[in-house]
Amino acid sequence: MRYPREDTVPWYKQFWPWFVITPPLVGIMLGVLLVTAATYDPDGLVIGDYSKEGRGINQSIARAQFAMQLGLAADVQIEGEQVVVLLKSNPIIPPQELELRFVHPTRDQFDQKLVLTHDPVRNRYYADIEALETAKWYVYIEPMDGAWRLRGRMADFDAPDIRLEPSA
Repeated sequence: MRYPREDTVPWYKQFWPWFVITPPLVGIMLGVLLVTAATYDPDGLVIGDYSKEGRGINQSIARAQFAMQLGLAADVQIEGEQVVVLLKSNPIIPPQELELRFVHPTRDQFDQKLVLTHDPVRNRYYADIEALETAKWYVYIEPMDGAWRLRGRMADFDAPDIRLEPSA
């Protein structure tokens, strides 16, 4: 008669308990990782009030058309920690305070809104700017009253010269 043999090796040194325990542990760790990644940096792609944004499109078109009538265009240059804007118009418009916005394509926490000051000696606008993240930024410029708007895109981050033109 044969007696069953007793294992003298502890359970944690055997193959089968680890083979059974490993898949659920990996699943739990991946689940915790995914939940952490999803809650750590939520994306800013969704607009909260999309109906209000939709109604604003008509105003945007009217402002772009008004900028076209004025023959407006702007060249934006980033020179170190300062941004310089050269505003061109067919009928010369009086100097006024302008707002320049750098809008990150996906993360609104990186957006920058600058108030430009007019330099009458050089006939240009300027403001101090914080360092921009590497991205293809959308750039908007408009007066404080919102009568017109120019927009453009920083196509190459290494060449930070941006041409802004009227477009809806």
